Amino acid sequence: MGAAEPTRSSPPPIRPAAWPPERRKPLVGPLGRVEEHPTAVRLIVGHKLRRLREQAQLLPRDVERLLGISKFRTSRVETGQAACRDAEALRLLELYRVDDPEHVDEFMALVGLCHRPEWWKAWNDVAADFFQPLLALEGAAERIRTYEHFYVPGLLQTPDYARAVIRLEHPDLLPSEVDRRAELRNARKQHLWESDGPVLWAIVDESVLRRDFGDPAALRAQIEYLISCGDHPGIVLQIARMAATQQVPLGNNVTHLKFARSDLASSVYIEHLIGSVFSQDPQHVQKYQMQLDRLAACALTPEQSLEEMKGLL
Repeated sequence: MGAAEPTRSSPPPIRPAAWPPERRKPLVGPLGRVEEHPTAVRLIVGHKLRRLREQAQLLPRDVERLLGISKFRTSRVETGQAACRDAEALRLLELYRVDDPEHVDEFMALVGLCHRPEWWKAWNDVAADFFQPLLALEGAAERIRTYEHFYVPGLLQTPDYARAVIRLEHPDLLPSEVDRRAELRNARKQHLWESDGPVLWAIVDESVLRRDFGDPAALRAQIEYLISCGDHPGIVLQIARMAATQQVPLGNNVTHLKFARSDLASSVYIEHLIGSVFSQDPQHVQKYQMQLDRLAACALTPEQSLEEMKGLL
């Protein structure tokens, strides 16, 4: 018998000359427009740190025992009430076993964004403390839903209308102080006109469009401006007649914020005469969202609302 032929192993696979390197999954991912809003970034940092701690199967008391960071401090950072310090973040990442250099660099860049000044700080002298959470987050939202029962929503006010409203609310203010507050309201609107800005869905009580606050010309110009907003693809305006508000009594001005990212929880802002409530509690947020849904279903359609406004001129 002849000798058996030697067995041949399979040829090695042919690999392209430029084999693409493995891509690591980002720790947080692109922020998009959210990057311009430090408070929103702070909430994302806190959310990620909580997730990392839970994945490491550690409790806040363990962090306190191992790093000396108090449970109170851990809670404030994880809920976004306080910005995480650089040295603090590095110690936490090490404790949570995040050792990939790219992930560490990505996260530390995120922490750095938290310490930038907010856009509205230029008007810090007229931005009431209770109003600041809304100022800080509304520009980062994917969708803003708002209901006003006495005024045109601030995001849709013209400068003259804003000054008339502010003078009515604060008759003791100097003209220069009134102008400053009106400037802030006008600056808030800029988010809506950005190419990737939030969608605004506003519901206005019909009586709002009949109150001139002593300045009929300002009210007329305001209505004309609202009509022109009908051409903006990111603005939806509905008028709620008395029958609708009787069926769905919200009582106070309400703003609901929804974000594109899952690590930014939906929020609700309820404004009172001398203060406000800002909440990310899922039960509170859901209740107000349901009420806004009900009111929108009872209100005039955007097309009907446009015709209603045209009839007021």
